[in-house]
Amino acid sequence: MLELPSLPHDLPWAVPAYLLLDGVSVPNLPQCLRRWDNPAYCLYQGTRWQELADISPYLITLKGEGDPLLAYFHENAALEWGFLLFSDADAPTLCKHWRRFLTVKHPSSVEVMLRIADPAVMHQLLKLAQQSHGSRWFGPVQRLCLPDGLQAVWVQHQRAEHAAQDTADTYQLTEQELSALGEAQFHHSVLSLNDHLQRYFPEFMASCSTRERLGFAEKTAQEAYQHGFTSEQEITLYANVFGYLAGQPVENHPDIVELLTVPSQQSPMNRVQRAAELAHGRSVQQPGDLP
Repeated sequence: MLELPSLPHDLPWAVPAYLLLDGVSVPNLPQCLRRWDNPAYCLYQGTRWQELADISPYLITLKGEGDPLLAYFHENAALEWGFLLFSDADAPTLCKHWRRFLTVKHPSSVEVMLRIADPAVMHQLLKLAQQSHGSRWFGPVQRLCLPDGLQAVWVQHQRAEHAAQDTADTYQLTEQELSALGEAQFHHSVLSLNDHLQRYFPEFMASCSTRERLGFAEKTAQEAYQHGFTSEQEITLYANVFGYLAGQPVENHPDIVELLTVPSQQSPMNRVQRAAELAHGRSVQQPGDLP
């Protein structure tokens, strides 16, 4: 895990600041927040999901730049637990704004839940809104500062001045937004893959820096996508091949290369699973064993 730098120096601390934290990412978020006395608002409260408060996103009022809760958030920023936002609106107004996005409509009109406190998700949506100079997704929020654990940077988004307000009760994703959410999913796949490789193949790339390991995970995930392995499980199995071979050139194993690169009547899952099995078998062979 890369450590993020200090928060940007140009944040508008004269404007009230809040955190939006993701209950799925932060273990035991409601209990964790009891360590501080900051006002915290469960966004599932008063909705059809209020019984799922343990995984609800929470809006938390900050007491300024020196708030101990903000310091704790910064220490764990690379884990992408949520993001920082600035708004002159009060907490009830902000809660109403964010609750509008708990569910959105897919372009096919199917209702889907959105991880609104996930920095990777909101970065993609806010980036599109900013490019169009609109207030979509921003609402009353003037600026947001989001951690990117993959690049180890802070990303800022600012609402355009005089942007027209979007007051739709239910948002319908555009095809462009749906594609952007695919980028957020890929972002998470890379981070998960890096964690997986470190956990199950600790000796693999052990001498490499964290940034080099993340770079390998990103490159491997991109290769997997290009070869038609798009689910998280398929990407993980694809990476397992390289973990099992432990630095051996995969080109030395033509049967594995064929499974990874040549489409066949087998499903992508079956092909990559077989490739991982073969790589595992060769990783446990003794020097004198027959291939």
